[in-house]
Amino acid sequence: MGIVNAGQLAVYDEIPKDLLEHVEDVLLNRRPDATERLVQFAESVKGDGRAARRTRPGGRRRWKKRLAHALVHGIADHVEQDAEEARVKLGRPLDVIEGPLMAGMNVVGDLFGAGKMFLPQVVKSARRHEEGGAYLEPFLEAEKKAAAERGAATRARAGS
Repeated sequence: MGIVNAGQLAVYDEIPKDLLEHVEDVLLNRRPDATERLVQFAESVKGDGRAARRTRPGGRRRWKKRLAHALVHGIADHVEQDAEEARVKLGRPLDVIEGPLMAGMNVVGDLFGAGKMFLPQVVKSARRHEEGGAYLEPFLEAEKKAAAERGAATRARAGS
């Protein structure tokens, strides 16, 4: 038995297949030599002992994919930068929220529904979504204000 911080677990489908096979062999008691095989496998992949760092997908990857990746993995490092790039490309902050941010959360919902993500992971993803939305909020307010001013100016011209 163990205590696990589910918020730090990897997405099930992204666990390397060879590692997954060894771990499942132990957990599901599929082979009498499963423990020894897992220990041997662990020795073959042993690194310097530091935890693997989750990194931002390459700069060449499009902002849509980077935003989705950040949401699915709960990575906060570049959400605001990618949201800004998306806002510039799409032209309107609402299009970013309804487009790539919502698309990323749809992926999270699908993974959660399929049992491939746990609730703490979904909560981390939702926080990243909120951060992107919070970054875009001043732009939404400015857009609303500009629309209200255009409406007032149009009404003033129509009344003259």
